Amino acid sequence: MKLDSSDLKLIELLKADSRASVTSLAENMGIARVTTHDRMVRLQREGVIRRFTVDIDAKAWGYDLRAFIFARCDRGNVDRREVAQRMCALPYVVRCNVIAGDWDLLVEVVSPSMDSLGDAILDELSKVGGIASTQTMVSFYDYSGPASSLR
Repeated sequence: MKLDSSDLKLIELLKADSRASVTSLAENMGIARVTTHDRMVRLQREGVIRRFTVDIDAKAWGYDLRAFIFARCDRGNVDRREVAQRMCALPYVVRCNVIAGDWDLLVEVVSPSMDSLGDAILDELSKVGGIASTQTMVSFYDYSGPASSLR
């Protein structure tokens, strides 16, 4: 789908405030309300906008620790995609990527503390199955770039 400058501006406005009214978005864009509404519907229908959501600060929510877990899957008849989907069911998992290279998965996690992260890894990760080994790296600082809303 080809996006024009008005589509891009609408997306930027929605990234800043997904709860903005169609009227206020139209005023900011300098176009008619119905045109703005039609663009939003088209962007949703085409899958450019998947959902309107809340951006929660993990630390304010009590998750002071962010870490990344590299995981290597068991060799043989293990589907890495299925393992990744099972990992995503764990409550502390932000996202899980199937990757190329020395590791099979990159799992981003949040936790209230190092102890609770350790317990989660030892108790819950082992129940997922299909994981041969892991390496965990704790993040000290977290910065977002301009493409952070593109997941």
